[in-house]
Amino acid sequence: MSAPTIDATADLEVHVPRGDDGTLRDGVAAVLGRSAAVDRTEVVDISGVTPTLNDLRVAASVRLHVRVDDSVEDERAAVRETVADQFGVRAVTAVETDRSA
Repeated sequence: MSAPTIDATADLEVHVPRGDDGTLRDGVAAVLGRSAAVDRTEVVDISGVTPTLNDLRVAASVRLHVRVDDSVEDERAAVRETVADQFGVRAVTAVETDRSA
């Protein structure tokens, strides 16, 4: 049996490495795509970019397709925790979900 999936939208801040190929949207999707629990990422909007020494701090709104444990009771908290645990993610806010198991 496969893990249930949740379609969600979230506002977040991620650190995108400088010098990577592709667009800023590609960089945000690549950071989130490193998580084994995130199946798909679509960057809806980029609302801010702050250059830092080694990377770019990017504020973005995204749509995600996230696999979660069967025992999850609070879908928004599960999505927030799953995405926030990913290296390069600084903050996750305004999570909304639409269960699609």
